[in-house]
Amino acid sequence: MGISCNMCHPDASNTHPETYPKYQVQLGRVALLRDMINWCIENPARGRPLADGDPRMRAMEAYIYAKRKGVKLDSGKK
Repeated sequence: MGISCNMCHPDASNTHPETYPKYQVQLGRVALLRDMINWCIENPARGRPLADGDPRMRAMEAYIYAKRKGVKLDSGKK
C-alpha cells in the first residue's frame, strides 16, 4: 500500500515545515518534520514508520516543503 500525506493534509495544508524543529506534544520532545510524518503514518494511518534515509521519507519531506514554499505562515500557528 502506498503512503500519502494527502489523506489528512491535502496539498500539505497545515503542515508548516518552516517551523521545525519544534516541541511536539504528541511526541513529548523536540521533533523534526520527519518525526511528525512518521507519527502520522503510525497513528492516524496505522502504518509502519519510514527510516530517515528511505526515499519515500525524503520524497514526502520534499513534497511538503515544495507545496508550502511561499505560503505565508499565519500568526499564532505552531
